[in-house]
Amino acid sequence: AQATRLDVELGPAHGHLVLKVSDNGVGIVPGSADAKTSLGLLGMRERALRLGGSIDISSAYGSGTQVAVSIPMGPSGWGA
Repeated sequence: AQATRLDVELGPAHGHLVLKVSDNGVGIVPGSADAKTSLGLLGMRERALRLGGSIDISSAYGSGTQVAVSIPMGPSGWGA
C-alpha cells in the first residue's frame, strides 16, 4: 500500500458502532475492491453482514483508501 500514515476512528454514531480506517497509500486499483479474488475485502464484507452491518470501501488510485464498517448496537444488533 506504500502508506506512511494510518488513521483509525472508533465510536458510536446513530445507534451503530463505526470503525473507520484510512491511509495515504497508493489506493486500490479501480474495480479490484469488488473482485471475487479480493479475499481479505470479501471476508470483511461477510463478517459485517453477518452482524447486520455494512462496509464501505472508498479509494482513489494514488490517493489512499478508507474503509468504514458500521455495526448496529442495541436490542437487535451487536452489543445488546
